[in-house]
Amino acid sequence: MLLLLPEEVGQRHVLEIQMPSEAGKEQIAKLGEVCWTRPIPVSAHVNMYLVGIRFLFELPAPDESPQTR
Repeated sequence: MLLLLPEEVGQRHVLEIQMPSEAGKEQIAKLGEVCWTRPIPVSAHVNMYLVGIRFLFELPAPDESPQTR
């Protein structure tokens, strides 16, 4: 996935991404690891950063309880 961020992040930095579920009814959270970053000049003194991430896994929903054994 590509992100456009206002600040630079380092490689291997882990980000939490909030997005709508496939059903579109609730938000889900996924963890992604930064693979690369490229500065994008916006003006003479301002950069944005294009960031490529790979998803590590999806976080369980807050109302889901862990299974007990």
